[in-house]
Amino acid sequence: MQTPTPSRRRLRTALVAAVMGASAFTGSGMAHAEGDPTAWISSDEDTIMSMETCASQSEEFRFRFYYSPNYQGAWVNVGHNIYDLLNLKMTASPARPLYFCGGTGSGSGQRAGNNSASAYNWYEGYIGTVYYSAGYKGAFDMVGTRSGISTLWNTRNNNRSIQFSRPW
Repeated sequence: MQTPTPSRRRLRTALVAAVMGASAFTGSGMAHAEGDPTAWISSDEDTIMSMETCASQSEEFRFRFYYSPNYQGAWVNVGHNIYDLLNLKMTASPARPLYFCGGTGSGSGQRAGNNSASAYNWYEGYIGTVYYSAGYKGAFDMVGTRSGISTLWNTRNNNRSIQFSRPW
C-alpha cells in the first residue's frame, strides 16, 4: 500500500471537511425530520392509506382537524394539500371523503370535510390555509406555523380544502 504524500493528505482532509461542512449547512434548517406538505403527490391515496393519518403524533402529517372547538373531539392528521376533503381522488377506486379517526372522541368516523370546528398546525415552516370551498377557494382561515385556531371563524363546519405554503 502506498503512503499518500502530504499534499494528497491535505487535499483529502480539505475534501472531507468540505463535504461535512456542506451536509451540516444544508441540514441546519430544521431540528427534526419534518415532512414537506407542499410536495406534489399523484393522488390522495397517500393520505388515505397512511398510518400517519391517525397516528397520535406524526413527523409527516403535522396538521390536525378537530371535530369540536378548542381542539376537542375526534381528529384526523393531514400532511398534504387536499383539493377537496369530501372527494379525495384514488388511483384504482372511487373517490371518497376524509374521515375523522375512529376512537378519538366525539365525531369519530364522521367526514372531516364541512365538519371541522378547530385545527392545529405543528409544522415549523408551513402555514395551513383551510378554505370554505373545494379547490382552495372562498373564505378561509390561516393556521400559522406551530399554532392553532380553537374555533375556525370563517370555515367552521364549512371546510372543503386545505393548502400549505411557506410564510415567506
